[in-house]
Amino acid sequence: MAAQPDGSLWWQDAERLDRLAQSGLEALLESLTTGKPEPFVEFAARLSQEAFAFHVPLQEVIRALLQIKPVVIEFLNEPAPWRLLDVVSLQLLDRLASAAVLEGIRLHEWQRGRRTVVVQTQLEELRDRLRRQVVVDPTTGLFNANYFAIAVRREVRRSRRFGRPFAVALISLDQDDEIRTAWGEDGLRAVTLHLADLLTNLTRQVDVRATLAAGRFGLIMPETTEEGAFVAAERIRRAVEQNALALADRPFPLTQTVSIGLACFPQDAEDDRALLARLEEALARARGGRNTTVAAVSAENP
Repeated sequence: MAAQPDGSLWWQDAERLDRLAQSGLEALLESLTTGKPEPFVEFAARLSQEAFAFHVPLQEVIRALLQIKPVVIEFLNEPAPWRLLDVVSLQLLDRLASAAVLEGIRLHEWQRGRRTVVVQTQLEELRDRLRRQVVVDPTTGLFNANYFAIAVRREVRRSRRFGRPFAVALISLDQDDEIRTAWGEDGLRAVTLHLADLLTNLTRQVDVRATLAAGRFGLIMPETTEEGAFVAAERIRRAVEQNALALADRPFPLTQTVSIGLACFPQDAEDDRALLARLEEALARARGGRNTTVAAVSAENP
């Protein structure tokens, strides 16, 4: 099994080549002696597997397997070089070599398919991570502002198509400036996580929850009327007020409140941009009074 010209580390390792040559010779001799192909076929599988790990081309593996046959013939004829192997032995050698080559090809293709699956899985995981980075807020694990705007637009199209209303809410922490001043960004981050957990637990699975900024959230409630949205918003507002946040380095739990603005499609706006504008107006009015829920002002809701 002489060194090959492909330049890979597999062929450049003389110790590995000697070991493989010796193993291949012994396996082929055992198969020739017993008439059973298993020893040489198993060697071919090991050879193919090891070569594949070093990215050795399949044709080089086949060449290496075929090179063992003349070595065996020379070895068996060595005591009496004038006496050639009989036809039966030569035919058996051919069959063994063919079986080994087929096994080498089979295992190589199997490993290549397996590697392809692994690579595809890794690519999918990478794509998923990239998608999450684009649409998911890293602090809370909820959707981010970019996705929220896209989801509102998508829900408007769905509402037009099926004639079903939906509601949108903006939820804003009332004490964001005070918390940032007293506790810093870490304290505001802790409160944001607390509110995100409450929002997740108090809303339906079909609702879309998004973190828009520290202490500020968006909520899309499909197939929900203004009355249903108001009930849901009040449930969230009361839960925030009643669930103070306890921190290890603070002697007393922090009580916080939120203000919530509501808007519904199609009664409050004719498209997604107008709907979000009505929503911001409703939130501004709610924050003016603090700890309250305010619905959007529209022609149907003056």
